[in-house]
Amino acid sequence: MDLQTRKEKLDTLNRRLRRKKFMAILLALFTLGVNAFAWFVFSTHSEYEYDGQVASWDIEVKEGEQLINDVTVAVDMKPGMSDFVKTYVINNYGDVDAKVSYSVQSFTILGRNVDMTGVSDENDYLSTFYPFSIQIATSKNVIEKNGSANFNVVVTWDFEDSIAYYGLNNIYDFDSTFQYYTKSGTAYTPFDATSANYATNRSSLYLQKDDADTYFGMNCGTYQDTSGLSCLELHLLLKIEQNNT
Repeated sequence: MDLQTRKEKLDTLNRRLRRKKFMAILLALFTLGVNAFAWFVFSTHSEYEYDGQVASWDIEVKEGEQLINDVTVAVDMKPGMSDFVKTYVINNYGDVDAKVSYSVQSFTILGRNVDMTGVSDENDYLSTFYPFSIQIATSKNVIEKNGSANFNVVVTWDFEDSIAYYGLNNIYDFDSTFQYYTKSGTAYTPFDATSANYATNRSSLYLQKDDADTYFGMNCGTYQDTSGLSCLELHLLLKIEQNNT
């Protein structure tokens, strides 16, 4: 075998080895990505604020048969997960009706504070802005004397969703593997996002549902592995006060 033929065969073998090595790396990265994407923890903490001016003011909050003073919910989340439902019962044993309301005290994703300034409908924001949905509700706004109401936390993350595109905020970092879009009326148009123009345009950009799922699955898994903290934390204030109207 002459030198040239030997060199050509060696080059061919090297290319095959490089291809196999590249495919092995891709497989390893894909496997790691799936593991990271498989879950992240959502935790919510609720405090109670009671406001009563009469001796017969008597309110309790129970989870099952257990009396509780605050609520902490942890959920292993992933796309296609079964719906998570947590129910707490508010009992009014007093002689006056009780008015129930709640507000978001803080909301963080990936360790970053979600600025909800200007959000007029917290329920709509929590249930529709992200590819996962957080729904919080009370069965009654006013609990009559010796009555009760449920305080519900429901978390869902469907594979299929009526929302095809999701708007971006400060939680989303630039990722060159995603196709970004702008919106005009009801039409979405591909946008050539770069690391240089992304921050300036982020608030007007959108991702398709699959890419939004991937973004949170991958980044939340990484965040939890490195920080040991929940990817998503929601702090609620449940307020129960005398209904004097």
